[in-house]
Amino acid sequence: METKMKKKGFTIVELLTVMAIIALLLSILSPALRMVRRIAKDTGQRAQFHSIDVGLETYSGEMEQYPDSTILPWDSTNNRPLGSGPYTVGAHHLAEALVGRDLLGFDPWTTWDSEKDDTLGKYKDIYASEEPPKNSLPDQVTKSLDRRKGPYLSSDSVEAYQIQQLYEITTAPGNVYPGNLDRTGSAPSTTYSPAPVLTDSYRVRAISLPNGKQVKAGSPILYYRANITSRIFENSKNGNGGAQTVSDPCAAEGIYNSFDNEELLALGTMMDQNKKHNFDKDEGGTEEGRTKFYDAITNPTITTQRRSYNQTSFILMSAGFDGIFGTPDDIYNFSQ
Repeated sequence: METKMKKKGFTIVELLTVMAIIALLLSILSPALRMVRRIAKDTGQRAQFHSIDVGLETYSGEMEQYPDSTILPWDSTNNRPLGSGPYTVGAHHLAEALVGRDLLGFDPWTTWDSEKDDTLGKYKDIYASEEPPKNSLPDQVTKSLDRRKGPYLSSDSVEAYQIQQLYEITTAPGNVYPGNLDRTGSAPSTTYSPAPVLTDSYRVRAISLPNGKQVKAGSPILYYRANITSRIFENSKNGNGGAQTVSDPCAAEGIYNSFDNEELLALGTMMDQNKKHNFDKDEGGTEEGRTKFYDAITNPTITTQRRSYNQTSFILMSAGFDGIFGTPDDIYNFSQ
């Protein structure tokens, strides 16, 4: 007598039940996984800031001061930018001090003003290179390399890119100094020499390197050096002694100068340049962005007078996970 084997398998109802349970678990776990990923990114950014802090302290030990963060060109008579950019901003100065404009170390002969070096031909001696289109003589290259300090960050692991690689910008006067590469990894112009900025660990946008390789780049890291001779919390006057206005930027009189990176902030976010940063001077009103900047760096433990964090050193800022400066997820090199 033959015994019939029963066919084993899942019914439609069972399959649908299992799928529903999996979907439910995913909906529960997805926010947690995103949070874990975000925490990991934040931890990586704080570790990067620690490396930069160490590099700046080493630079300061050799050069006897932290690198200046003042936007250039600057009119010292009226305490405001000359209006004849493209500007070299605090973020540029940070990268130059730690790794140099060519990532081979800091050249003490620098003027810090990339546009000035290009216009006056100083690039022939400062960060001299035999590579075209701005090639120098072999003797100039040797002397530049002999002068170098650092790099104070590892050139193999540093994330440093040209502004024009990170943003779709023009090179008209008034913009930030673009550097010598665009987002395709090519040189759109022979006018400019390298002038990178350091970028954070959030890697919000894909760009191309000169060898054709695509990488994800983060937002620029903002750098502000403290004016240790000042006792004023913020820049509240313009060069003529009047109230701040957008058309006549603030004087460099406070411990920290909000204008050091304002031209970079004016480019918008890397993901969408039509979207403003909350620290942009025009965001929400003529001076609201500057107010938010000074609120963010205020140390609440000092109650007798308004004072900033890191009054005698420097402040580093990352735009955080959302890529927008002035939001709660920003990362600083101080504990809030």
